[in-house]
Amino acid sequence: MYIQIHNRKIHYKKIGSGKPILFVHGWGGTIYSLHKLACLASKKYTSYLIDLPGFGKSDNPPEHWGVEGYAELIKIFIEKVISSKTHYVGHSFGGEIGIYLAAHFPNNICTLTLCNSSFKRQNKVSKVAQMLKWIPKEKNILIRMMYPYIKKLYYTIIKKQSDLIKYPHLEKNFRKIVTQDLTSDTNKIHHPTLILWGELDTYTPVIWAYELEKNISKSILHVFPEVGHNLPIRYPERVWQKINDFLLC
Repeated sequence: MYIQIHNRKIHYKKIGSGKPILFVHGWGGTIYSLHKLACLASKKYTSYLIDLPGFGKSDNPPEHWGVEGYAELIKIFIEKVISSKTHYVGHSFGGEIGIYLAAHFPNNICTLTLCNSSFKRQNKVSKVAQMLKWIPKEKNILIRMMYPYIKKLYYTIIKKQSDLIKYPHLEKNFRKIVTQDLTSDTNKIHHPTLILWGELDTYTPVIWAYELEKNISKSILHVFPEVGHNLPIRYPERVWQKINDFLLC
């Protein structure tokens, strides 16, 4: 199914019947990323899945969009398609959108579930920069001049999975999003919130889960041992069990 929002075609799917739950995928995902999880939920609830702009079958977003642009689109989607408050489940970037939504548009959701959610940027120094640091200045003038090209080559050949390289049409959006820090927004959330995390996550480290638990007043945290970033994609049954128990409370 499709709906027009901000003159853009947005692809979504609806499964089951009952109270609504909206599932929002992470950066690079589609409605199929959380489809198994949504199908489990659809036995008791109406599950909604959406292709975020730029992914799946949805149109691309405007170049100036950051987290707030995506969140405002989700707000309109909830109002136009779901037409009531909804439970919200977000993975990674989908969780980041949920944080912004809960902080700025609290009347659109009733509960929030964050799975390995991003909400700020790790202070990492790239491996290329680390290597250049050890080259004496008097010997690496040419190399340092070529740094931007070396860096691009590194991400193109060695790190083919880089989000920036994989989705060049979203480069401006991605660069804006990764500079946004929603830490202050996490303190504004007063919805019942379930935080689910993979202990071995290297994209959104588990220390962030404990920070969210501290900042969000009505939150519950569960950390899954020996699991990485794709927790809800790889283990939908285990994730749904936790969400179902949370929603029954």
